[in-house]
Amino acid sequence: MRIKANIAAAVLPVLFITGIFISSAVGYWRTESSKNPTKFTSGIFEGKADPADIRGSYSFSDLEKAFDIPVATLAKAFGFSDIENLETVKIKEFEAVYGLIGDLEIGTGSMRLFIALYKGLPLAAEEDTALPEPAWNILNKEGATNKETLATYSERVVSLEGLEVSAETAEHSEESEETTIKGKTLFSDLLDWGLTKEQIDDALEIPMGTPGDSVRDFCSENGIGFSTVKEPLQELLDNM
Repeated sequence: MRIKANIAAAVLPVLFITGIFISSAVGYWRTESSKNPTKFTSGIFEGKADPADIRGSYSFSDLEKAFDIPVATLAKAFGFSDIENLETVKIKEFEAVYGLIGDLEIGTGSMRLFIALYKGLPLAAEEDTALPEPAWNILNKEGATNKETLATYSERVVSLEGLEVSAETAEHSEESEETTIKGKTLFSDLLDWGLTKEQIDDALEIPMGTPGDSVRDFCSENGIGFSTVKEPLQELLDNM
């Protein structure tokens, strides 16, 4: 059966709009990427948001909605102050602002760990993941995780004295941390910053991965401590 062009022109927009309406109703149509972490699908935590799926692109507001933790609590835990619109702060900013403190790193993994402990949810955290001291204090007062389990993370606590984030600090953090090795740093970044493949191989004690690989992910996959690799590589960069 053939349909005349003028009839098709009138019918197709109606069908298109109807399709969007139906898809939206059942959750398939989205005009922007979802900021909802995946949920546990079994066990006692079934249906709850999984902190392991928190991404650096998530904001304090996204996390408040997903885990029912106030933006003010999240901001206080990570030393953010004197900043307007705290709800828009993205977790990926942690690495630019704080990054490496000693052998530990404040980054996206730190927020994952804080939320897991605050809500009493399971999480396999990286061994170099830090907990800011304000976050630790909040966990001891408000967190759902029992004190015995919480105590196992006491050696990950780092002081933020003199490092609390003001609006000025946040504004200049990206420029000042251009060549700081972070969890998201790629091998290609190291090469672009001037390190040689031989220097990277020496730090890893095995041949490096492909340029597009994350240094941290490569270390995790090969049983190498990220912090033991990051320190000598960062020293090389700092001395260039």
